[in-house]
Amino acid sequence: MKAKIFVFVFLFILLTATFSDNIRGEVNSIVTIETEKKETDFKIFDLTGLIITDSPFIEGLEVTITIPDDLTRYRDSFMINIYSNLDTSPDKNIKSYRGNLLFSKLIPVSKKMFISIPMSNKINNELIPGTFVTDILNQSDTPFLISVIPVMKGIPSSILSSILKLDILPVLSNKGILNLSINGAPSVELYKIELDEKQADNKTEYILEEGIHQILIKSDNYKEISRSFVISRGTVTDINLTLEQVLSTVRFEAPEGAIIFLDGIKFKSIPEDTIEIERGDHVVRMELGDYFLSKKFTISAEKNYKISLFLDILIQEN
Repeated sequence: MKAKIFVFVFLFILLTATFSDNIRGEVNSIVTIETEKKETDFKIFDLTGLIITDSPFIEGLEVTITIPDDLTRYRDSFMINIYSNLDTSPDKNIKSYRGNLLFSKLIPVSKKMFISIPMSNKINNELIPGTFVTDILNQSDTPFLISVIPVMKGIPSSILSSILKLDILPVLSNKGILNLSINGAPSVELYKIELDEKQADNKTEYILEEGIHQILIKSDNYKEISRSFVISRGTVTDINLTLEQVLSTVRFEAPEGAIIFLDGIKFKSIPEDTIEIERGDHVVRMELGDYFLSKKFTISAEKNYKISLFLDILIQEN
């Protein structure tokens, strides 16, 4: 019995430690953070929700709070709180949450307050002097709730309607995404991809450092494609490439009245112009009256051929 009570107490302590703070209030706005700077306004006691999209680029947030003049007259009277690891996502219809208190500070007597929320080990070293830095979080600890509450008595009710401005700037890694689309080939096994002179896996999405890159498509069956492109920080670059099959040409020379078969297909007449032909092995048959000849030949990539009928079949490579 004592063991069961101990387990129950332990689980209760564990659960309350996981969500150690009650958060009550109305959500004034919900800001979705992607790769661009976002802005919103809020009042004292309002809750502001910050939802961060799942992104390989976001390494943290830089939060700037612009403080109205009437609040700065009350030193050490207002506290800003930031909560993470919420039990539910911010919703304007929900007025009660549980979460972990990530950050809690008195609002300074200044026009602005700067808070950095790192989400990787690469902490920004170019922070504005006086910036507060929170513990390092994972994206799984998001979303956040932000609120400002009074901590002193005797504050006029008119102050409670003051507007604070919130700016949220995502800190992005120096990487972007290449979204590659290759058309014209029935299988990815028919070509190889090189990125910056290195063999790459055949896939559609690549995370690359920002800057200029080079892509090279090689194939025995298709023409080689080489292209330069630029990757910008925190953005997706789309590249669409179409492979052109490598074809050779063949031209026929034969006396009038001759009948020509190519790989078993009969021509109605001797072709006057060159025709395209795929690389590989082929069979040509020529008939002239009772005389006929057949011959196998091999076409190499991007070569031009002439097939002539004399007393024998002559195949020449130009």
